[in-house]
Amino acid sequence: MMNILLPTDFSENSKNAAIYALQFFKDVPCNFHLLHVMTAPSMAAGISNSNIPQDVQKKFDELLSLLHQLTKNAEHTFNISFKVNFLIEAVRQQVDEKKIDLILMGTKGATNKKGPIIGKNTSDVMMKVKCPVMAISENAIFKTHKEILFPTDYKIHYSERMLNTLLILTNLSKASVKILELFNSELEPSEEQITNKTFLHNSFVSDKPLVQTYYSAQNTDTNLFFQANPNVDMIVMAAKNLNLCQKLLKNTSQNQIPFINKLPLLVLHG
Repeated sequence: MMNILLPTDFSENSKNAAIYALQFFKDVPCNFHLLHVMTAPSMAAGISNSNIPQDVQKKFDELLSLLHQLTKNAEHTFNISFKVNFLIEAVRQQVDEKKIDLILMGTKGATNKKGPIIGKNTSDVMMKVKCPVMAISENAIFKTHKEILFPTDYKIHYSERMLNTLLILTNLSKASVKILELFNSELEPSEEQITNKTFLHNSFVSDKPLVQTYYSAQNTDTNLFFQANPNVDMIVMAAKNLNLCQKLLKNTSQNQIPFINKLPLLVLHG
């Protein structure tokens, strides 16, 4: 039984993420934990965790009704939580209390609909909560995943715990993995990078990943390696690889990471 956390602000993006979760895990027994967080201004207004405000309960009821209608799996259960807290603290608490295996959320919520491709709240959860996070765009339409792109510079060690979520998801979808090697120059990989590379590749026991190599010293346009992989339908990265994540999750331009408009992004922790 998987425990999946669905943070929601009841926006269309968060609703689409919840629907995506049902479709992705349609054949898997799951406890879906819906979480709505009211932050600091609500604390000052005297709202507490003990009672869900009537308008929030109504939105929960509408979302639950939709999810119950859509699920075809009798082993899908739904639970709701309302917290008055800072978002990261509330999510961390839920991860610990509910033994969450995966956080699945929209790329951005109602407060920054016209802003960056990945909103601040989603970026914060990805980078600050030590739990795998899958971000889903409002424009994403579920389809069975066939090719997953895994950008890495091999500068971190990939633990079994970190890779476990990726291996579970690839097994569910029967997707192939393409590792995108990101090197600064032709002087790489170093001995440490080779060690990390060997461990990562050997983790895919039954189906060895394809490999594509990219040298940033020769080309600074990070969009090109996504254009060169038109069949990719999911991106996966390790949060511990901060330099790489910050580069690819940069929110200064709508032209950055255009794939996120349609594809899910999975960020691993370990």
